[in-house]
Amino acid sequence: MMLPWRQRTYDPPQFNPFSEKEAALAGQERNMQHLGQHLGIPGFEALMAESLEALGEPGMVERLLRRLGEALGSHKVVLFCPLPGSDDPLAAYQWGMPDDFLARYANLIQGCDAWSEALERQQGAALARGGSLSQQLVSTSALRRGAFYADYLRPLGIDAMVNSIVETSPEVGMHVLAMYNDLGQSEFTPEQFARLRAATPWVRSLMRAQRRLQQAQRHTSALERTLDQLPLGVMHVNRRGELRYLNEHARAWLGIEDACRILLHSATGWQARQPQQLAQIHPALVPLLGASLSTQTPVSARLQPQHPGAPATLVALAAPLRGGTTPATGEALAQFILVPETPPHAGATVSVCSALYGLTPAEAALLPLLLQGMTPREMADTRQVKMPTVRSQLASLYAKTGTRGQAELAQRVLRVAALVAA
Repeated sequence: MMLPWRQRTYDPPQFNPFSEKEAALAGQERNMQHLGQHLGIPGFEALMAESLEALGEPGMVERLLRRLGEALGSHKVVLFCPLPGSDDPLAAYQWGMPDDFLARYANLIQGCDAWSEALERQQGAALARGGSLSQQLVSTSALRRGAFYADYLRPLGIDAMVNSIVETSPEVGMHVLAMYNDLGQSEFTPEQFARLRAATPWVRSLMRAQRRLQQAQRHTSALERTLDQLPLGVMHVNRRGELRYLNEHARAWLGIEDACRILLHSATGWQARQPQQLAQIHPALVPLLGASLSTQTPVSARLQPQHPGAPATLVALAAPLRGGTTPATGEALAQFILVPETPPHAGATVSVCSALYGLTPAEAALLPLLLQGMTPREMADTRQVKMPTVRSQLASLYAKTGTRGQAELAQRVLRVAALVAA
């Protein structure tokens, strides 16, 4: 089957998912029409546009393979794309093959077959031309006399193949795009191989973009799980006060019990539903959003509980989300940070931080105020001390904890609070 046979460790780089995707789309769309005309594939431009729009969605790759196969004369198309170090050494997308065709390969052939063995012998030539016709590896007549044909190919209903090397590198291993015939039909021609090779750069670009997007999604999910371990509520809204995201703490503290009421504008099939509005959640949030957006600075307020089970008082901090936009629409977002005015285990957290970082009593007394979202001026008023005193104490806190600024210091203290609560 010409499966990749050697893998290496895959250590993907970090990146910004939306800037990467947007940059890829901009360059690819410029070449779309020319490429479609060059390949002579009907509707190729529409296919490429659809693939870009559906990047990362389930079924996108399979739809791409189906359309390519139909245009290039095959009902069976497979994209082999295992990553080094992954749990699935036979990872592949496919259209037209039985769902268990890779399991059959692993069980019956165990990684050795006539095509792959011939490829190893002819690896230099195959890499130079970017792929192979099966008859270049081993003649179809000779193939039909072997066990590989009897045990594997004939039950699958194929006896000829054409493949194109999508990419090969230590980072990703070897990824191969292959088309198969129907048993007894003609072998693939050099012209079909040339058209498959011409389409390969586009497939490679799409798969790289999809890998980057999936990596970003995994990274985002990990960050959200970490965030949910801290006593911190997070909520994103647009300028109209429509809710776009909230984590589990914010949902519980604000009494939003029905997850289906939260509309993500880009969610498929939900366009007819009305977004949740800030005014429906808490009346004090609307003026807070307006003040933050008008001044382009963080603004805080205390929220009185609106439902049973909410903290006695929540401190809400609203701020424009720098560089934050909704991916589907590009609309600007604002962020609300919510913390209980008396955080859980506050006393124990202060004691642990004092011992851990060697804080003075005056420095430690600022930590609960910090977690309430107070500004240095509010801290000075609450403690009934002068502003230079608070600034000096905050500077000492930053130095002892190795942080820079109130936000980073608050995150450090919240991590300690999460450990205390565990």
